[in-house]
Amino acid sequence: MKRLIAFFLTLALLFCLAACGDSDTEIETSTDVVPASSDDAQETADNAAANAAADAEDESEESEAVVDTTNWEGLNPLTGEATETDISANRPVMVMLNNLKQALPQSGNSQADIIYEMLEGGGITRMLAVYQDISSVEGNLGTIRSTRPYYVDLVAGLDGILVHAGGSNAAYEEISALGVTDLDALSGGASTLFWRDKTRLAAGIATEHTMYITASDIVDYLASSSLRTEHQDSFSMQQSFVEDGTPSDGSAATVITVPFSGYKTGEFSYDASTGKYLVSEYGSAYVDETTGEQVSVTNVIIIMTNISTIEGDSKGRISVTMTGSGIGYYACGGKYIPINWSRASVDSQYQFTTMSGEQLQLGVGKSYINIVPTTCAVSFVG
Repeated sequence: MKRLIAFFLTLALLFCLAACGDSDTEIETSTDVVPASSDDAQETADNAAANAAADAEDESEESEAVVDTTNWEGLNPLTGEATETDISANRPVMVMLNNLKQALPQSGNSQADIIYEMLEGGGITRMLAVYQDISSVEGNLGTIRSTRPYYVDLVAGLDGILVHAGGSNAAYEEISALGVTDLDALSGGASTLFWRDKTRLAAGIATEHTMYITASDIVDYLASSSLRTEHQDSFSMQQSFVEDGTPSDGSAATVITVPFSGYKTGEFSYDASTGKYLVSEYGSAYVDETTGEQVSVTNVIIIMTNISTIEGDSKGRISVTMTGSGIGYYACGGKYIPINWSRASVDSQYQFTTMSGEQLQLGVGKSYINIVPTTCAVSFVG
């Protein structure tokens, strides 16, 4: 299109020169410039037409790069990736993962479609790992820890199934109020699915850092239960994807540092060879004990919100503002941009827009979503 515009500008200039030749104003021209012949003009016009056709083809290819999210059939709605079987109606399984240093490494984290990370209290964090197709996950998931109301809100927004080992009173109240389906290690029929790692126990690791569940056991349990395993017709995934989500107007972000607290800092290092961010924490690679792989994601999202310690709570639990609106950041392809986020209710999904108000287009692939205090000193290095 730019080449076509340039062609018409050239024609306009030629007409202008011709008109000026008849005027009293003298225009100085270089003796090296040869006037265009009729054949040259025809060739220029032909080239312009060819360029216009090429531009139209390029625009068509660009439109095809946008994932059609009006119909998720054959797509993973959490990543935008094509799937061999249709998993689009699955309710995602969402697992609470322990992230204390002495509890690492986690298992199953590299296979998650989305990882949410938030503060839990006292400066420590926990992850909520999201799996659209739990039947494709290999091995164990863990170690499993308790949940909090703000994690429950995330599950409700995605109409997911929560896997956890207990929770605060407020979390149980939220589960009940929002009607969240949960598999709890401490109560209910699913409690028999959970087990403790004897190797860890023998090594002297604290008991609370030894709880696991196996993905295949979740699959079998859900298949034999009366629990709803598919979304209702009224549910729709709100996120939009493109093949390449790199912000065209973004600033360089080859290393992103997210200091949740004095205890935990996350780091995302861009690997140009794969087009993904490699995740690290506590100064080491964030790895999956099951696969041995370092967690890597296509999209990094940072949501900045109000987080405060609950007054009078003896265990230092926190309150996280999960609704309303605020600012954040989005990174993909080694670049980042500031974004806006909004969430209408505790059981709705996050909406992300650019600063100009357009819906954010994520790159096809996995995402890591950091929900941090507004005071978090996030840094980007080019």
